[in-house]
Amino acid sequence: MFNHAKVVLGVLLSFIMVSQSYAVGGSFISNEVLSARSAGQGYVGVAGQNNDPMAVYTNPAAMTALKGTQVTVGGTLENIHGSYQDNAGVESKERVTNVGVPNLAATQNFMDGKLAVGLSVQSPFGLETHWDANSPMGAVATNSRIGMTDVTPAVAYQIHPMVSVGAGADYVNLFNAQLDRQISVDGVDFLLGNPTLGAGQAVSSLRGESTNWGYHAGVVIKPTEQHAIGITYHSKIDLRVNGNVSVSGISPTSPMAQLFGTSNFTTSAYTDLVLPENIQMGYAFKPNDKWLFEADAAWFHWSSAQDLNVRYPAINPNTVVGATQLALLNSGNPEMLNPREAWSAAAGANYKVTDRIQVRSGFWYEPSALPDANFSPAFMDMTRYGLSFGAGYGILENLTVDAAYTAVFMHNRTINNGLAPSGTYSDFANLFALNFTYRFGRS
Repeated sequence: MFNHAKVVLGVLLSFIMVSQSYAVGGSFISNEVLSARSAGQGYVGVAGQNNDPMAVYTNPAAMTALKGTQVTVGGTLENIHGSYQDNAGVESKERVTNVGVPNLAATQNFMDGKLAVGLSVQSPFGLETHWDANSPMGAVATNSRIGMTDVTPAVAYQIHPMVSVGAGADYVNLFNAQLDRQISVDGVDFLLGNPTLGAGQAVSSLRGESTNWGYHAGVVIKPTEQHAIGITYHSKIDLRVNGNVSVSGISPTSPMAQLFGTSNFTTSAYTDLVLPENIQMGYAFKPNDKWLFEADAAWFHWSSAQDLNVRYPAINPNTVVGATQLALLNSGNPEMLNPREAWSAAAGANYKVTDRIQVRSGFWYEPSALPDANFSPAFMDMTRYGLSFGAGYGILENLTVDAAYTAVFMHNRTINNGLAPSGTYSDFANLFALNFTYRFGRS
């Protein structure tokens, strides 16, 4: 009975560590809230012309354009509102969630700009949703969280006055994945032959974590001072995600408690995951010293992970008890995912008002990746549209503060897949970004 929660977390874990996406990302649980400089311009930056140290992550080839030593530190506050309306018009609201996502990047230039190195730390993917246990979502998802970091060292070299190349490593660390839900012990007891105990609800909790390395590489081609093209490739990463599933609050007199030998059952679990390769492309146009325009696109090979197979190494399938436990745990496992390939796009503009003041704005679009049959309120995968506004101010000669606001509009999804409650799901988010950037030496 609690296998649905297992499947949902497994799906969530199978995409959580795609730490290479940028700009508008690749949908699903992408959360590419990098620097405020990029946010204000619609999260563009692959062409590398916005003088942002987060180029370490977005396109390492662009680091050669960053003079001297540059450091940026900041973060984004996400304010998220989700809701659900059943087919009778009754509404259930997700608890309003506020999440802080930090970022850090530093670059160093050598050899008159021909060589550059950098290091960045960011959290480009994440999740936090909270549905009341007594809501229609209680049997699917109550508290869901993802916490991860991506540490990226990189190097770049200018091979020609018009061409720079760069490459970096990605150390991804999924340190906190959680999915909680309510399960009906009565339902399990019914299956096990005693429907009259009235044991009520128990709590199913799942946890998982993983680390591994990937890589990314990019090129920036600047044929003239007015035009620049950037391309970044991010590798596929294979992960073994280790975790556990636990069920607590089982009535001691329940057949389920007798089957698992305890009122609070925990067992180890793991799954093999494929993180899809992806490509980002950007074109920047600078008609004069005042204006900068950029358009980006991204493609993600989501279909490289077609299914999910969760395994329980501590349970012996050759015993009657073990085989029965696995029969309950493995109902619906492996689970077909059938994600779609995703193309997303973004565009933005930056205007230099004075030597100290810049203003910017942008728009981005990213489609949902999972079909309706795989939708879950745990991660609210919806087609998203973002409208951004931002500004930068030179506090000192070498110290700049950037701020941005993004309104994220999500296209409602009407679901009738037999897994999530049938009805219409909606969501909206406010993103507030702030970064301080210090440049040692001439910029």
